[in-house]
Amino acid sequence: MEGHLEVPVDDRSIYAELQKNWVQKYFRTRDGRLQWFASHFADDTPVGEVLLSGCEVDANKDENTLHVHGGRNHVKMILRVPPGLNVFDKWRKAINSHAGSSYLDAFVNPVFPPLPHITEKVAIIELGSCSIRAGVLTMEPSLPQSFFPTIALIKGDGKIIVGADALLPENCRSGELIKPLRATDASLERYVFHRPALKACLQKCVTDLNIDPTVYRVLLSVPQNIPIALIIDLLKIVLEELRFQGAAISRQPNLILYAYDVTTGVVVDIGDCLNIVPIVDGYVVDSAIISLPYGATQIVNALQTKLAESNIGVYTFQSPAERLILRYVMEQACYVATDYEEEVTKYKSSGGYMDATISLQQFKPTNEMVPSFKVRIRFQYEKIKLNQYVFALYYHRTVDSARFTATEGLFKPKRWGLDTKALHQLVFEAVQSSPIDNRKTLFRNICLAGGISLLPGLAERLEVEVASLVAPIIHTQVHLSPWRYNAAYLGAQVIASSNQFDEKYITLKSLNDFIANLQNSVF
Repeated sequence: MEGHLEVPVDDRSIYAELQKNWVQKYFRTRDGRLQWFASHFADDTPVGEVLLSGCEVDANKDENTLHVHGGRNHVKMILRVPPGLNVFDKWRKAINSHAGSSYLDAFVNPVFPPLPHITEKVAIIELGSCSIRAGVLTMEPSLPQSFFPTIALIKGDGKIIVGADALLPENCRSGELIKPLRATDASLERYVFHRPALKACLQKCVTDLNIDPTVYRVLLSVPQNIPIALIIDLLKIVLEELRFQGAAISRQPNLILYAYDVTTGVVVDIGDCLNIVPIVDGYVVDSAIISLPYGATQIVNALQTKLAESNIGVYTFQSPAERLILRYVMEQACYVATDYEEEVTKYKSSGGYMDATISLQQFKPTNEMVPSFKVRIRFQYEKIKLNQYVFALYYHRTVDSARFTATEGLFKPKRWGLDTKALHQLVFEAVQSSPIDNRKTLFRNICLAGGISLLPGLAERLEVEVASLVAPIIHTQVHLSPWRYNAAYLGAQVIASSNQFDEKYITLKSLNDFIANLQNSVF
């Protein structure tokens, strides 16, 4: 949670508090800490913070004060909620939640540079509908050594090009772009795949890692709703065609929890699709899983609608290159408002100056190209040239508000035209469908992962919204690993180095028996 609170002039001076001498500062609760900032918003550089974990909180609603004391660092701090805001209970819940949590920096931290494992030869390949990651097992968990978009180009002669090369203009002219692995309607198989293209993606992983599959085992990390038919095909490709020594498969929500170093928690994985998976003592609560086919695509579509309104019809945002520009704008400019109505009011009263400068340096522009552009509210015309493409962008008053209105559909799905529950309601529903004895722990261990989890403000908003649905005595906490974008891959590194992998991998010899058992079971 974040917002304005008042503190005594000397911050921790009891005497000043008795004199009612207060000053207002902007605060935020995050990862077991209370942070405060110099400006009137939360950025990446707090001017100070205290460790809340283990502290006690004495609340006085009559005076709107919270006295935080104790803990490992012997905190002594008095806070006052400004009168008239009606958020005293929200702040009390948020601070109590972080004070009562023992979870603190327990997530897996990758090392650099990676040192390949001395004795174990294991390749790790993570498949997603948006991107694919690959690497070899290292002595300590590390980030992937191969990372490319899940896209393929089928050329007229049947040749398949995958990854970023598929988007090069010289290749796109003579082929068809497809998604090798694509999420579809949640009521159906949920994922469809193009087998030759998927095999080409796996082969690219082998090539990028420069390994000999015959002396490596492979751990495949797959999305939650991958159908059994695809799992069987994947095993056949890696064992029969790529000739890996052995293979094992694990679903990504389980791996994400390993990256957070907890065994009981709720994984909220938001990418192109949304998966909410409660896990108790390492076992998935199958009856409580919630999977929906929305996420990044809906945010990009909402952003597209806003930009198209001010584009005078010259920019459709429909081609693959244009969609990538849109996605890049979303990643760089969008955020989640902690309080949507307050953000709208702030936007209107600020005169509209909420600029975000977006650099295009990573696209390696030449000297004559525009190296950056601004998403701003006043009328403006800019040209972006990316490789051989030239985009004319026109913006007017409603563009900048899309920075936070496009993401609001996560908590108000009707804004996206969806008849479904909001994100916080789905998380609450998943926990309520789990065993009653574990619900308090689940509410305290909500772990975010996926590309959309990188949006600023998402964790704070989700924490506030979930807390509003539960009893005051129940603490809710949303955890944010700084490596959450690669959480499933880091979890796979943990599994691949454990005895669990040695016990569960299969070989070509045991493949048929495994497939027979898989078809008669629930994986």
